[in-house]
Amino acid sequence: MIQRYLATTYCRYGRGPDAFDCWGMVRDARAQMFGKPLLASYGEIGGQMAREMTEAVNETIHKHLKPSKPVPGAIAMGWRGRLCVHVGIVVEADGRRWVLETDSHTGPVLTRIRDFESRFLKVTYYDD
Repeated sequence: MIQRYLATTYCRYGRGPDAFDCWGMVRDARAQMFGKPLLASYGEIGGQMAREMTEAVNETIHKHLKPSKPVPGAIAMGWRGRLCVHVGIVVEADGRRWVLETDSHTGPVLTRIRDFESRFLKVTYYDD
């Protein structure tokens, strides 16, 4: 199932099935790979809209999720100061945990958790 997401492309405001932005991929992968409820779309919020993304993600997080460790299915939120600037989802592949993410520079990739965490001032994880 992870290969399905790695075969997609990055698209600002993308909600799938063939193109995603970071939030689009997270919400779709949570539902399809982990059987979790589909979270709000926020399709009007793009990757360069950090304030709007932070407000939307905080609204969703506080209503539906709780702090977690980086377990499969958890949302990984990358922060710069008080702004959430990127999200990914924790997955398991080849016996390891990774962050499945996508952005305009790399497209969809699997990133080691420690590498994902090193790119941000703070990373928080949330799950059901």
